[in-house]
Amino acid sequence: MQRMSKFLVLALATAVLAVLAYETYEVAAARNVTKEKFAKYEAETANGTKGPSVLSQERQDILVKVQDPRFWSHSGVDWSYPLSTTVTQSVVKKLYFEDFRPGFGKIKQTLIAYFAVAPLSSKNAQLAAFLDVNGFEALSAKWFGKPLQSLSDEEFLSLIATNNTPKIAPGSKENGERVARIKKYLAGKCERRGLSDVWLDQCAAS
Repeated sequence: MQRMSKFLVLALATAVLAVLAYETYEVAAARNVTKEKFAKYEAETANGTKGPSVLSQERQDILVKVQDPRFWSHSGVDWSYPLSTTVTQSVVKKLYFEDFRPGFGKIKQTLIAYFAVAPLSSKNAQLAAFLDVNGFEALSAKWFGKPLQSLSDEEFLSLIATNNTPKIAPGSKENGERVARIKKYLAGKCERRGLSDVWLDQCAAS
C-alpha cells in the first residue's frame, strides 16, 4: 500500500511537471510570434496611441463596458472571474488556436493572454484585433448592408448584442431583449454580476 501511494504521488508529480513544461513551451512559442500577429493592429492604432479607426471614442467605451469592463486595467485576464473570457483572451482564441477546446485549451489561452499578448501588445491594438477576429465589419455588412462606422446607435448595440451569442441575429426577439438590457446597463440602471454575466440578468425587464 505504501509503495502504491509513493508511486501515485510520483506519477502525479511527473504529470504536473509535464504539463508545466508543455505550457511553458507554448507560452514561449506564443511570445515569439506575438509581435508579428499584432503588427497590423499596432499600425492601425499608431502603435497603440489611438483607438481602432472604425470606432468613435463613445462607441469604443460602449464596447469595452459591455464586453470587458476591466479591460483597461487588467493584464489580459480578469482574475476576479478567471473562467470568463476577456477581450484579450477572445483575441488569443482566434489568433493562436486552430481548433480551440476547453480544458487545457482554456489554460493555454489564459497563459498566452497574460504572459504573451498583454506584455507585448498595446491595449488599443488588442481592441482592434478583437473587432477584426470577431468579424464586426463583415457582420455589419451582412446584417445592415453598410460599414461598421456607418451604423446607427441602435444598429451598433444590436451588433454588440450578437457577439457572445452569434445565433441571435439583429431583428430577433432575443436580440431586442439583450439590447434593452444593455441600454439599462449603460444608463447605470442596473449592474452586472461579473464578467460571466453576459445576459445582464439584473437588467431584465421587471
